[in-house]
Amino acid sequence: MYDIFLICFFILVVGACIGSFLNVVALRAISKESVIFPNSKCPSCNTPIKWYDNIPIFSYFFTVKGKCRSCGCKISIQYPIVEALTSVLFLVVCISFGFTIKSLLILILLSMAIVLSVTDIKEQYTYTVHLWIFVITSIISSLYFHGIKNYMFVILGVLSGIIVMELLARGSFYLIKKKHIISENNDNENCNDKKNEEKNDEDEEDINTYIQKKKRVFGIGDTYIAAGMGALLGWKYIILAVMFAVILQAVCIIPSFLLSLYKGKDYKLCFSLIGFIILSIIYWVLFNIISLSTPVSITFVIILAIIAFYILTALQNKTNMAGFKTIPFGPPLLVSMFIIYFWGETIINFIRNHIWLIAG
Repeated sequence: MYDIFLICFFILVVGACIGSFLNVVALRAISKESVIFPNSKCPSCNTPIKWYDNIPIFSYFFTVKGKCRSCGCKISIQYPIVEALTSVLFLVVCISFGFTIKSLLILILLSMAIVLSVTDIKEQYTYTVHLWIFVITSIISSLYFHGIKNYMFVILGVLSGIIVMELLARGSFYLIKKKHIISENNDNENCNDKKNEEKNDEDEEDINTYIQKKKRVFGIGDTYIAAGMGALLGWKYIILAVMFAVILQAVCIIPSFLLSLYKGKDYKLCFSLIGFIILSIIYWVLFNIISLSTPVSITFVIILAIIAFYILTALQNKTNMAGFKTIPFGPPLLVSMFIIYFWGETIINFIRNHIWLIAG
């Protein structure tokens, strides 16, 4: 028993140290610095951090207490969160699969998922080198898990991931595209070109400019991620994984979105969205408690469809007025990939048994 405790503690410590390194990888990709040199430093005053102030998790809470010793500026809570998350995930994987090659491959995928999530959340950008490492590791992992002879599983998975994500990215653009901005962009094309030439080549594009130029709502990085997801999950699960990612995204943004609608006094859209959510929950509860007749079920679905159509139309008009907002989709995709990988069959069975449109 004592030995097991020591092993678990060792895994947690190693995971926290790797989490600290993942922070460095993500943040120095953003700052375009080497991950090796220079040593860790304060992000505000660039003062080198002493080794005893750089112990994962412990130093943040007990030595520096979330502030730089030199300038007193606050240090982001991101550091201990990533370290603790990595530590716990490493322990869970090692307990589940032991000290095996499978564990090693999953841990590499988890590590790259954390790096991609950090850069996507902080900068709404994923770096090509990280994406390629993720995709290649996914392909190698899938070939190891399913055998090299099943290489078609990987190829079809990668292709399906790319196709599904591209359809979603480009289809969403045409669903909520801003006609008046496209017109304005065409009228002012020469003026914008001059301004763009004066900008530094390394400056990032405005999200509205990017979307109008590329005619896609999601960045190309999300397509890379979807390709890696397809390689690992296969073509049969990729649509479920992307749908699950959309649900995760909605769960995260709907509360703040409703609050912004309420503060903006857009009560009609706000309460329509709330009504849609409440009706959906009522329908699901009734379907699983009592046996709804087909006419009643169809009535519920028609009402929900009408409300959904109104909400989509209102959102399109609102987007036309306010412009697009950047909401990272990479993290929900990555979380969805691991959830579907470990519990995909359970989720499919749940959908078949508890959702009317599939259960029949």
